[in-house]
Amino acid sequence: MAAPKVLVVVAHPVIASGIETLLRLEGDYEVRRVASLPEAVTMREWGPQVALVDGTLLSGFTEANLGVPAYVLSGSERDGRQLARRLDDGRGWLRKDATGQELAQAISAAIHGGTAGTYTFGTFALAIIVFLSVIVLVLVAYLIWLAVS
Repeated sequence: MAAPKVLVVVAHPVIASGIETLLRLEGDYEVRRVASLPEAVTMREWGPQVALVDGTLLSGFTEANLGVPAYVLSGSERDGRQLARRLDDGRGWLRKDATGQELAQAISAAIHGGTAGTYTFGTFALAIIVFLSVIVLVLVAYLIWLAVS
């Protein structure tokens, strides 16, 4: 089976090189780098299976048609989600400092037609937050009851 083709669309050569290195350490990927969205469009002939796009490159575009599943690399969830909507096949966002394993999981999910976990609070985390909030409210109510009694 051929190595998955990953297009890294990042303007900063050092950052792009770092992502490429992480991917090569994580698995067998064929990686190409470009520094802009117009360059990314010219890479269609190469046939990338997924693209990792720096969110800062999307700021000047209302829509980016790359023709492949893509993830936005962003520093925040809110920005990442908003920018992913500008991609024709945006699958979500990843932190700019994602690990090699997180990148590999996202790539695998995109190639197999899904989306990767995009770093949001899960149901379990939300349940813990609600539980702790209830405990704090009960403690406050108890302290008020002690003060009044």
